[in-house]
Amino acid sequence: MTSSVWLAVGAVAASLLGRGVGPATLILLATAVGVAAAGLRLSRRDRTGRRWLAAFGPGAIGAIAIALRLAAAGDAGSPPAASPPAGSGQWTGDVVSVSSPRDGQQVATIRLTIEDGGGAAGTPTEIEVAATLPRFPAVEPGDAVRVNGQIQAVPDGPYGDYLARIGVGGTIYSRTLEVIGRRDDPATSLERLRRAAGAALAAAIPEPEAGLAAGIVIGLRERVDRDLAADFTTVGASHVVAISGWNIAIVAATVASLAGRLARRRRAIVLVAAIVAYVLFAGASPSVVRAAVMAGVVLVARETGRAGRASAALGWAAAVLLLVDPDLISDPGFQLSTLATGGILAWANPWTERLGRLGGGRVPGWLAESIGVSLAAQAATIPIVLATFGRLALVSPVVNLAIVPLVAPAMAASLVALVGGGLALAGGPAVVATLAGLPAWGFLTTMCTVIRAAAGLPFANVTLGPPWTLVAGAASGLAILGLPVVLRRGRRGRSRGPLERDAAGAIPPVAPRTGAPTARVPRTAILALVAATAMVGLAFAHRADGTTRITVIDVGQGDAILVEGGHGGRMLVDGGPDPDRLLIELDRRLPPWDRRLDILVLTHPHEDHVAGMPALLERYRIGRVYETGMRGPGPGYAAFARDLAGRAGPPRSILSTGARIRVDDIRLQVLWPDPGRVSPEPPDAGRGINDVSVVLLGEVGGRRFLLTGDVEDDVDPLLASRGLPPVDILKVAHHGSATASTPAFLDRVRPKVAIVSAGAGNPYGHPARSTIDRLAGTGARVLRTDTDGSVAVTIAATGEIGVATGGARRVAALTEPVLADLTLARATIAPPASATAATSTRSVGPAPTFLGSRVAFACGIPSSG
Repeated sequence: MTSSVWLAVGAVAASLLGRGVGPATLILLATAVGVAAAGLRLSRRDRTGRRWLAAFGPGAIGAIAIALRLAAAGDAGSPPAASPPAGSGQWTGDVVSVSSPRDGQQVATIRLTIEDGGGAAGTPTEIEVAATLPRFPAVEPGDAVRVNGQIQAVPDGPYGDYLARIGVGGTIYSRTLEVIGRRDDPATSLERLRRAAGAALAAAIPEPEAGLAAGIVIGLRERVDRDLAADFTTVGASHVVAISGWNIAIVAATVASLAGRLARRRRAIVLVAAIVAYVLFAGASPSVVRAAVMAGVVLVARETGRAGRASAALGWAAAVLLLVDPDLISDPGFQLSTLATGGILAWANPWTERLGRLGGGRVPGWLAESIGVSLAAQAATIPIVLATFGRLALVSPVVNLAIVPLVAPAMAASLVALVGGGLALAGGPAVVATLAGLPAWGFLTTMCTVIRAAAGLPFANVTLGPPWTLVAGAASGLAILGLPVVLRRGRRGRSRGPLERDAAGAIPPVAPRTGAPTARVPRTAILALVAATAMVGLAFAHRADGTTRITVIDVGQGDAILVEGGHGGRMLVDGGPDPDRLLIELDRRLPPWDRRLDILVLTHPHEDHVAGMPALLERYRIGRVYETGMRGPGPGYAAFARDLAGRAGPPRSILSTGARIRVDDIRLQVLWPDPGRVSPEPPDAGRGINDVSVVLLGEVGGRRFLLTGDVEDDVDPLLASRGLPPVDILKVAHHGSATASTPAFLDRVRPKVAIVSAGAGNPYGHPARSTIDRLAGTGARVLRTDTDGSVAVTIAATGEIGVATGGARRVAALTEPVLADLTLARATIAPPASATAATSTRSVGPAPTFLGSRVAFACGIPSSG
């Protein structure tokens, strides 16, 4: 090893021991080692003595430097996070970072100002909290906000340790959110530019692929769908989602190829400038900066023609980072970045050569290098992953072989989509964004398909518990260290292959093939043919074929029903509680070149029906909006009404009994609410809003379907008394609660298919067992979105009915291993102050507060049977 590597070894050892033995003791130990090495050099004036001095001399210097740094900082290390104040209150602060939305709520880290926080002479103190906030208004880093609620202490366990390590002193679940200002500085302006780039990608690429593109290209990690990110973690491919050294290497390689005609040193300067610019645009978080430093030293060493000095540069980089912050030694992100870079230096080239030999040398060089680099980085980090998190992705090697070749073209295609989306947002034709985004959508969709399929395999990921985590980590480390020895022994006596280097280091030429020449099709023609075939297939898959389709979408605890006519007409009834989930589900079903909804119906203004709708106004062309005329009490409805009023949006109309709507051949009749029954202001937070729900009776091809909103047991007997006809499809009212779907009502409609829209593990107990039993008693086939996923019912032109289910959605549970891996994936995860069983295995706050906030804005009526 070089002197700089030994310098890094000394710095690492000192960082590990420094807090325990103290700086003074550490300086004495390091000095003693250095003196001993010098003594050996003087006593043995041979090669052995020089080796001892070359190794332990720099190691002692690195240890002494870290010890002096610790002494200068004080033995206490980083100051502990401020303690949370007692009691509830209203707090103001600045948004530090945001994470992926969860269940229709925003997740952010906020630096709050506590006026009576115990500071010196009564001065205010600051505390950073992991906050769960209403989904609207949307916040960004740099926003000044006002929230309310009780600040809880961080939970015990690994997640609480992580929060404490990053300086977070508490958690809060806020029922309200008010943006009161925004910083105006270069950092905020850059953040605004990044988010504008994310919006451009969303304009060109469907979800969740648009969020994935934003994560891997511009570092907007919070835009990646949480469930998709969990699947990437499960299969050991989270390095794709995050801005890591690998992403930086791809960008640098692209820039280097474009600057190929420049002189070597000038190309290195351009490369450094490109890395710095990309890091700034990606947010310049500490983890991204570390990844850039690690990747940069290797890339610059190669570009300057000094690849042999890359290990020395890595040693200097590690030593300098530890000198800046010795506590980095306990940060898994630093450990993984360093080991991954070392693995690339040690194994990437030989593994790339071995892969290049496969198939007689027919594997493209770029493909062999991409896979070789990825496998080398993963192999080097296996011991840390096992020892720290106890997770081993068994399918990781195979999955990476499939998706690694797609990452570079996906990033390049995403940049094209970004430009096209930006032109569309600037006023250009929407078709420009669609065409520019199709290639990226194809690459990203392929990646997501592979990841989801692999994550669903049995034993895709194995989790170990202590002490087996340490045992497995140590065993894998020993196996990796012994692997080169085994490979060297296996190569002894083996004849040289046709592509192996000779003694001079050159690859002998391959003998030309003999025989008749073969015609070669130009590569551009092949690509054009593949693209044209894909476009024809997409158009065929989304064609209108005369079939009516009614899809009750799995949006969690809420309602969203997509009605598609046989000639392409579309109506969406309600938008569910989660705008991000709604966009993913709609984008999955509708063609990206036709983002259109002819009719949007809001049955009633509870948050679990309206909160998803504001995002639709930005992404889809809406023909007309129908609602009841009652104002909703929640932030989702406020954002929806504000967006409708603040732009040249679609026209709005009020629905009441007797009104009729037509979607292609579908005739819909409004059965409820009667004129005069709806007040402009909600009379209460629960039943008073539910009972004004729009009830729609649809008919097409001789078949009937009934969409009942959330009407309860004081409304549906009234509807039954008016002579309801039997129906083929029933969307069960109020998520299957015990206070709806009375026997009198079900005796009249007697559905053949009954669909309950409810969220898995919801806090209300929906659907009630008594309601499910009543539905089954009518002879109906009962389907539930919480167990069956989205339910699609098709009605052919002949009247034939078909039913298909999507399967229960895998929800990203916030267990410790998932949180840890997401943390390493450059995300700031902030769990709610309390969480339901559907989304978390740990409650971080009082459940009554959570339920109380839900009752205020959602249906909020727990099931009683």
